[in-house]
Amino acid sequence: MPAKKKTTKKSSTKNNAKRSAAKRAVKQLSPRARLILLMSIIVFAFIIVYSTITLIYRAGKTKTIIQFAPNAAKVSLNGTQVSNGATIWLAPGDYHLVVSYNEHLETHEEDITITNKDAEYYGTLSALDDEGNEYIEKHRQEYTKVEGMVGILLNRQGKENRSEHPILNYLPINNSLYSISYQYNDNKDLEIYVKSDPKYLDVAVAKMKLFENVDLEDQNIFFLNNNIFEKYQQNPITDAQKYIRAAYQLPSNYVVSEPHEISDYTAATIYIKDDANNTTYAHYRVVLKKNDSSEWEIISTPQPLLTTRNTPNVDKKILKTINSY
Repeated sequence: MPAKKKTTKKSSTKNNAKRSAAKRAVKQLSPRARLILLMSIIVFAFIIVYSTITLIYRAGKTKTIIQFAPNAAKVSLNGTQVSNGATIWLAPGDYHLVVSYNEHLETHEEDITITNKDAEYYGTLSALDDEGNEYIEKHRQEYTKVEGMVGILLNRQGKENRSEHPILNYLPINNSLYSISYQYNDNKDLEIYVKSDPKYLDVAVAKMKLFENVDLEDQNIFFLNNNIFEKYQQNPITDAQKYIRAAYQLPSNYVVSEPHEISDYTAATIYIKDDANNTTYAHYRVVLKKNDSSEWEIISTPQPLLTTRNTPNVDKKILKTINSY
């Protein structure tokens, strides 16, 4: 115990000595040097306070940039005016964006959703009359600057989208036989659209199967050609091939392939046979399974490609196997 008291006393003596030395050092400074030191301390303290307040203000908010041409345009979010071209911090949520200037330029309105990801919105107000056109020409530099930002943003978003969805590296495709396009739905989900005459449907599917690093079974693919298999009639036939034919009341030129058993499922392909040209086309994959009454049930509408979107209750590995037939 006595040793601890001596140690504490020595530490206190050292600290007092340091403080005294610091005071003497300050006193030895010239008035100008002391003023500079004081100002430095004030600036340092201001930076700390400002940084703390900024961090508190930005907590849980998203960095957002909204810039429209002309620079004098007024920008508001949910009725509250914000600076055009400045960086603002917004809480995640839905906002109604309004950008306006005067009666000679259009007013831009749109609903935007702020998430936890940094957001940028750029645009230009178009002319409504000759005076609007004259104004734009006088402020062409402002418009050119924003148009350049739009191009940069679209290019960056394109790279991000292609990284997230490798299939976009191959789309769109538009030729005389088929077209494969895409768009984002209201939920920002990517949708692929395949349009083709039935005779060239297999060609479009074969093309997609060549896409490298693309898992087709995970894509939200819509085939826009007429699908005659939307509805089927349940029947008691036990033979899978005959069951499928009866379920869809298939014409004589439609063929049902020999079924394959995969795990708990049975899969087959329905296609059209062209006897005149000795060819087949428009192959649709169909999945069946027996219910508790040992009757066949078709799991989903037959499709040229089965995916986790159009056949959601079947394991993806099984779908891959069926798509390979």
